[in-house]
Amino acid sequence: MKAQPTQGRRLIMLLKRRPMTTMQMLLTGVSCAPWKRISECLHPDEKLIHHKRHDGLNVYRVVPASRFTA
Repeated sequence: MKAQPTQGRRLIMLLKRRPMTTMQMLLTGVSCAPWKRISECLHPDEKLIHHKRHDGLNVYRVVPASRFTA
C-alpha cells in the first residue's frame, strides 16, 4: 500500500504547477498554515519563492534551486 503524500508535499505539487496567493493556498483545504508546511517539506533542490504583487497580494511558488545558484 502506497503512503499518502504529506500536506507539504501536496502543496508543493500544486505550487509547481502554478503560483498561488495566500488565500488560494488556504482554500485548497490542505493545511491551516500552508507556508509553514511547505518550508518544512522542501527538498534541497527546491526553493519557495514569495513576493508581493503590484496589487498587494503575496504570491508563492516553488522552483528548482538550481535557478538560483551561480
